[in-house]
Amino acid sequence: MTVPHDVFTSARLGPLTLRNRIIKAATFEASTPQALVTDDLITYHRLPAVGGVGMTTVAYLAVSPGGRTEGRQIYWRPEAMPGLRRLTDAIHAEGAAISAQIGHAGPVADARSNKARAAAPVRFFNPLSMRFAKKA
Repeated sequence: MTVPHDVFTSARLGPLTLRNRIIKAATFEASTPQALVTDDLITYHRLPAVGGVGMTTVAYLAVSPGGRTEGRQIYWRPEAMPGLRRLTDAIHAEGAAISAQIGHAGPVADARSNKARAAAPVRFFNPLSMRFAKKA
């Protein structure tokens, strides 16, 4: 029988060395009303870093505006980069790493709040928006 690793020892994750094996999972923060990083979001992730987690994970960073499940979620665009840099720097300053849950909601994207039609591999009825997703 092998002895499990002590969660408080450092660990390698690809090129990163985490100070311990405790990783805060992505959870909906509800702190991005303009789909951009806010001071509240930074505080939300900085506090676990201050408390000692090895890494914190930002919830749902969409790859496009139409890929969000909710219109206030951050999506990858030039306007989002300065805030994401500020967030990253704040977490690193506390000795922790940061990751993001990157995704695209596909057929369940919220077309009404995103102002973009949802996309799917096949034509698909989305009960959230009460519309058909377009075939991608």
